[in-house]
Amino acid sequence: MTRFFTLLCFAVLSAALLLSCSNNAPKETRLIPKNALAVITIDPYALKDKLQNGGINIDSVLNGIFTNDSTDIADKKIVTHLQTHAGINWKEKFHFFTQQKKGSENSSISTLNILASLSNEADFSTALSTNKNSFTTSIQKEKSFSYTFLKNNGILAWNKSFLMLCFYSQKVKPFYDTVNMRFIIPEKTDEKKNMLDEINQRFNQPLSASIASIPAFGEMFKQKSEGYIFASSNALNGLNNMSFQLPKLEELLNDNYLAATLSFEEGKIRASATLFTNPLASSILKNYAGPTVDLSLINNYPSQHINAIFMASFNPAIASGVLKQLEVESLVNSFLSKSGINSADFFAALKGDIAVVVSDLGIRMNEPQTKIDELSLTIKQPIGKLIARLPVGNEKNFHNAMKIAVKEGWVIQSGNNYKAGELLNAAGFFMMANNKEIIIANDSLTYAQFLVKSKTNTIKPEVKAYFSGKSTAFYIDLTETLNGFFKDSAGIFGRTSLTAKNTLKSIYGSSENFAGKSILSSIEIRMQNEQQNSLVTLVSLLTHLTVDMRAQARHERELEEKQFPAGFPAVIRAN
Repeated sequence: MTRFFTLLCFAVLSAALLLSCSNNAPKETRLIPKNALAVITIDPYALKDKLQNGGINIDSVLNGIFTNDSTDIADKKIVTHLQTHAGINWKEKFHFFTQQKKGSENSSISTLNILASLSNEADFSTALSTNKNSFTTSIQKEKSFSYTFLKNNGILAWNKSFLMLCFYSQKVKPFYDTVNMRFIIPEKTDEKKNMLDEINQRFNQPLSASIASIPAFGEMFKQKSEGYIFASSNALNGLNNMSFQLPKLEELLNDNYLAATLSFEEGKIRASATLFTNPLASSILKNYAGPTVDLSLINNYPSQHINAIFMASFNPAIASGVLKQLEVESLVNSFLSKSGINSADFFAALKGDIAVVVSDLGIRMNEPQTKIDELSLTIKQPIGKLIARLPVGNEKNFHNAMKIAVKEGWVIQSGNNYKAGELLNAAGFFMMANNKEIIIANDSLTYAQFLVKSKTNTIKPEVKAYFSGKSTAFYIDLTETLNGFFKDSAGIFGRTSLTAKNTLKSIYGSSENFAGKSILSSIEIRMQNEQQNSLVTLVSLLTHLTVDMRAQARHERELEEKQFPAGFPAVIRAN
């Protein structure tokens, strides 16, 4: 008896410890399935504090959006009621998640879901009863939740604590019946029943079947933040439809998780992410650790108007490592043997550095199209410039690999040099390659300007400083890009475009090399106003966008009323 009591105490203590470890995940996330593809979480209460500290409250935002006519007054009333009297708990987190999985009868199922908390179930039910036009059925009850179907192929379900909105889509794929030698189109299943089964499963699933049971998910919430993003590789089930199966592909893809926090700081929005890899993926990344980006590749770019830069540096041998782990290296080698090269030599043809620079994007006034003859017209001027550089690794392997490209018609050989063949030219690319590097441009003029190698360095010093020491990095100049596409502020969306140009400055992103069990990365969206909290700045932009979108919708309704006055039959108006 004493031994039994001791074991019982140990079991209770162990269960308590396990529960305490998973307490970091919000309690409502037990309703999110473990195989969700991605989860985005926002904390409206934390966002509200940020806005209030910046001198903005919800009422002022609503007053900025709903300013025009009786339609605005009615819509504002609905939004205000939803905010204050619908029984929704705005102090708790909201979760948006997607799920993709295989269905029966050769079908695929996709869902888009919203999960929130309730503060008063009775108020929520009352709010629903005043908006019956949005639902196709009356409120119905299951053992653990109530529900109603939506008109747009969705279901809304709730209990005394939580609500879940699920939009459901099931795509049926034809398949070939080899016995009867004909294609079969499966009959669609009962989607309402499927939706109800899906919701029933979520409201009654054990903790072990929920995303809250994944340690990386719970750990993410230890850091106080306004938003969270979590993605899992376990939902990548589309590979199950492949005609052949790679031996270790499932092991390589399963249990890799991306956890990120989103914060609104002074002058920028920052997302910090950690990619947790499974043992097999970790061993590959550890054995084939890569260098950092080669900043010399972006020197002497032939333009002052840089729109975007992308750089990456990796160990090319990692491709062979993946093939070995997937146990298909011999299969690939047998395919390449006809060209006198194996997979390891093929990947060693490149050094492992990539640099892409884009500039001068925008809407340009092209020369008028003039007929040369009855069948052709002059080519329009491109709306931007691009240079991509890929340094060569092993020269011998490079030439052997290029022989394959020549044979397939992608490139044309001229001595030790190569240029784009008909296939690449048809795709709109200009390419030149030698035993030093491959250079791809959008046209020959951009390539010629690059060859001049102006001594003027057109890349901003702060961009190079950010890229230094990174495994992968990118930069987007939002100011330059928006000015290129929105040169004036005319039209219904004029105020939005002007506000965007005065609000957004740039985007920086980078990732480090693999370190032990994970890869660290970050993205920053920088604002023009570096002193103001980025959420306050962003709300002003979104307010103008919402006002302009409503104005556009109002304009379309007015045009419809002029074309089809109220006396026209509804079927004519709809078509």
